[in-house]
Amino acid sequence: MKPRAAFIFLTSVTLLRLIWLAIQGVSAQEAYYWVCGTRLAAAFFDGPPGTALLVHLIGAITGDSLDILRLAWPLFGFIAAWLAWLLARTLYNDGIAGWTLVILNSLPFFNEQCVTVGPGIPVMILTLAGMLAAYSAVEGRRQDWLLAAALLALASLFRYEAMLVVLGLLVAVLAVIQLREKPDALALASLVLLPVAALWAPLAWNAVLDWIPIAGGTLETWWRPRPSGWKQDLVEYFRQFSFAIGFALPVALGGLLWTGWKKQGRARFLLVVGGPASIWALYQFLIGRDFSPASWIATVPLVIFLTSIAAHSRWMGAAGSGLILIALISSGLLLHEAGLNRAIWKTLAAEMHTATAEMPASEGGGFLIAETADLASLLAVYFKSTDRSEYPPVFVPESPALTSQFGIWPSYGNFIETEKAADEFFTEQKGYNPFLGRNALYMGMELPQTIKGAFAEVRPLRNLKLPDGRQIGIYLCLDYQTLPL
Repeated sequence: MKPRAAFIFLTSVTLLRLIWLAIQGVSAQEAYYWVCGTRLAAAFFDGPPGTALLVHLIGAITGDSLDILRLAWPLFGFIAAWLAWLLARTLYNDGIAGWTLVILNSLPFFNEQCVTVGPGIPVMILTLAGMLAAYSAVEGRRQDWLLAAALLALASLFRYEAMLVVLGLLVAVLAVIQLREKPDALALASLVLLPVAALWAPLAWNAVLDWIPIAGGTLETWWRPRPSGWKQDLVEYFRQFSFAIGFALPVALGGLLWTGWKKQGRARFLLVVGGPASIWALYQFLIGRDFSPASWIATVPLVIFLTSIAAHSRWMGAAGSGLILIALISSGLLLHEAGLNRAIWKTLAAEMHTATAEMPASEGGGFLIAETADLASLLAVYFKSTDRSEYPPVFVPESPALTSQFGIWPSYGNFIETEKAADEFFTEQKGYNPFLGRNALYMGMELPQTIKGAFAEVRPLRNLKLPDGRQIGIYLCLDYQTLPL
């Protein structure tokens, strides 16, 4: 596919994505990153600070409008796909680049990420650009190691898994020691110092929280398999990559490991930049954990290798078209499901807005609580506060367990330290809670004990039926008293 044809193809696909997104509501992930964008930090519970910072910067340009801000993601998708085409063309030829471009844009996960605010597309842009710069450095432009390292360091600020590309390049640079040659000092210094500098603050932030956010528990439990997650991962894998391409990619990985290990050249380069992420994604899949971010990074190198091998077959046209057709059908089903979910979120927010009229006034004003971080994020978009309060617009229930970013932000259950005794009888208590005595609305499928025990009275207001048959309720919670010890 020539540059003009690739540009026309990508422009058409991007316009379709923009149209689809313009008529859809806000997703939970988009709402979450919008809330994080108003509360910048060195890192967040789900990953590095890059996505929140990007949302914050675009929001400053668009007037903090999430509806306008999220339209940037189809444009980012254009850039990511163009870089994938350019990498394949640089390594091979126009034909393989064209197949890579079309396959990538047919994949369900790529179409979903192109219409959803999140780290997926930015990390693909930066890692692909870093791969191009690294290949340029390998081909003789030694100064491009600085550019490659800088791009990959930026990518690690969106997903920590981007460091797997750096790891592969470091192994390749150090491998010359076996041949009794001296490693490239510029490459080595760039690939170590720039990523370390970029990740110093996020890692320090995680260390303060005992690595719970980055490890999803403790460092000991991080490596333990979760058999209950295998079935969920298998369904999610085929959901993201479609049934046909989902089977083709492991075959491509096996071929890349064999060919890249035995031969020098382009296959070896694809193994270096895509192999570590592929192996990590496979390992995460096998232990029942989240394999998605690493698989996003590995996809383009695997697809390029797959098409380069299949290009020699006379069946390439028919087989490739069949794979793309199946992937497009899967993408359509996934986007249809996503559209339905976005409509549900909007309906729930409207019901909550109506319920606020039934909440009695209380000194200091009422507040909102949602069962999950996703639901709290969605409601926060529709109930955003005009002042820059340290509190999020919507809370999640009090919990001793740290399970989301909402557990890190200030909550209605926190006491504020003061030198003045809050009670004439308990003079040692030097703190007060500004939410005491206030009323709240709670939305969730279940009413937890942390809500029942913290309010003087809790009663149901309305019960809503979701399209999948589940029920979600809105409860009026009167006179907050804090949880008993």
